[in-house]
Amino acid sequence: MSDPTAAVIIIGDEILSGRTQDINANFIAARLHQRGVALKRIITIPDEMDVIVGTVREYSETYDVVFSCGGIGATSDDLTRDAMALAFNRKMERNKAAEQMLSTYYGERINDLRLRMADLPEGCELIENELSGAPGFVINNVYVFPGVPKLMRKMFDVIEPRLPKGSIVTLEYLSPIGETLFADLMEAAQKKYPDVKIGSYPELDEASNKWRCKLTFTSSTEEALAPCRDELLSAINDRAKTL
Repeated sequence: MSDPTAAVIIIGDEILSGRTQDINANFIAARLHQRGVALKRIITIPDEMDVIVGTVREYSETYDVVFSCGGIGATSDDLTRDAMALAFNRKMERNKAAEQMLSTYYGERINDLRLRMADLPEGCELIENELSGAPGFVINNVYVFPGVPKLMRKMFDVIEPRLPKGSIVTLEYLSPIGETLFADLMEAAQKKYPDVKIGSYPELDEASNKWRCKLTFTSSTEEALAPCRDELLSAINDRAKTL
């Protein structure tokens, strides 16, 4: 059985314009990797109804789980709730449980504008939000979060135990030589061990102001990737000695 797959949809003109920097996708990616879930796509899309609806439909059909961040507030540019209803052919309705959550949180400060956030797709499941009252929700295989990172992370903690788990293992090593000096060795190892995914990532070490290269090995278990890792690292070290 293959590992479960996932996609992340970041929604917001503020991300595409550069006014706001997205950090939600990175957080979700790291947490999914820890669970062995293979994240296959991260996409950032504008606050446009047809784009949101089309992307949600496509990704929901393609991947086991989908995460959406952004656009569930109370202003006119928050289109995600309505888009999710359209994507799954659901009616929009005043969710009584969400209404109660908002009323409890805001108390005497509750108003019609804030209660808009209780208008949700019919039959969705709420994700509790103890920080600001407005819940996220789950519809089909799509988890719908707000765009505010602090809120998103808190909600992710709530739903994480119910997410599928896989068996992805990634180990990292620093190479003693640059990637242009071991590219042929890496290519040979990849051909010999097709079930292990090898990655090479140059980075500048600020302390020494020298380039170094991080090697990653990814497979279903550490035992599965061990022969590939050992063979390639040994070959790289041998070559380093001759330079």
